[in-house]
Amino acid sequence: MGRYLTRPLGLLTKDAVLTAIEDAGIRPEDVDGAATFPAYPEGPTDGTKFISMAWLVHNLGFDNVRWWAETQTGNVSTAIEQAAHALAHNRCNYAVVWRAMSFAAGGSYQPMHNDLEAQGNLAYTLPYGKASAIAEFAPAYMRYMKLYGAKREHLATLAVAQRKGANLNPNAHFRDTPLTFDEYMSARMIADPMCLFDCDIPVDGVAAIIMTTADRAKDLPNPPAYITGLGQSGIKKGIEPRSISGLVSGIGPRMFEQMEHTAETIGESLWSTSGLRPSDIDAAMLYDGWAPDVYFWLEGLGFCGKGEAFEFIQNGRMEIDGEFPINTFGGNLSEGRLHGMGHWVEAALQVQGRAGKRQIKKADHVAVASGLMNLGSGAILSKSPL
Repeated sequence: MGRYLTRPLGLLTKDAVLTAIEDAGIRPEDVDGAATFPAYPEGPTDGTKFISMAWLVHNLGFDNVRWWAETQTGNVSTAIEQAAHALAHNRCNYAVVWRAMSFAAGGSYQPMHNDLEAQGNLAYTLPYGKASAIAEFAPAYMRYMKLYGAKREHLATLAVAQRKGANLNPNAHFRDTPLTFDEYMSARMIADPMCLFDCDIPVDGVAAIIMTTADRAKDLPNPPAYITGLGQSGIKKGIEPRSISGLVSGIGPRMFEQMEHTAETIGESLWSTSGLRPSDIDAAMLYDGWAPDVYFWLEGLGFCGKGEAFEFIQNGRMEIDGEFPINTFGGNLSEGRLHGMGHWVEAALQVQGRAGKRQIKKADHVAVASGLMNLGSGAILSKSPL
């Protein structure tokens, strides 16, 4: 993971997938399932801008893949959920799930061009400069602040705490760069009230995990992280989760409700499938495309009440040695954006007891969720089957 990497994305993907296979204690020929969320927003060039299923299977010489999924809607959590179902139904024995991203510095979901046409809903926003994803999210965060009395000082706690985790993460982009409260508060605004440090950091990078059934996992060299709960966001009229491409076509005024609804419905399914409650969870890895996302996750998943998240994270609670650690690896804000794959990797490592200097004191059950505005999913990863 890094910026301006000279190694092509395809070779980075081969590195990550083969390393994951070796780490799991299996052989490449054992892999008979594969899933990814491949394309958006990198571009059209397979092997350098994104990595398709066909590219990986061909270039790694996988001969035994009998189940695969390549979703263009949702995010990497959708691919993980699909692999879990495939394993549960004996469609495959070992599935590799990866996310590969190539995103040059300065890239944007919606770059401004002089010849860009403001079609449809964009006619009411694009001519006035509202053309990027952060300009869509900022009003929802402003609404949260005005509803509940949150201030930028509260969100500084999250950015600074996550940077501390990144400083202990050798894979993080900001591994050698601390962040102070004063630096956060003096950072330039990108879309009021969201500043530079409220934004995820674009990187070139790949992460991969191996998934298998519990009976096979018990004989592998590393302790397994069991999926004991699995949840997907629900859909209802007027508050449909959007694909990520919706960010460039005019999401409309209901983003606040969409984020609430996504987190709440994932939470409902997590607790109903696991039999656990929020009070049973030791830590959480929550997708942070923008820093305020974490507020919506914490409240929607039930870790605190509505309008309480900005106070919930204060006084060291979300730190690695705190009462409820959050995004201990740095998150998208400080490790780098892999559309949630980093969150799933960190949750597994914490449960396995392999997070190194970031290891939390208790990781019996760790929640992970990604896809707050998309067709998101989440899981409870546990040290032992329930």
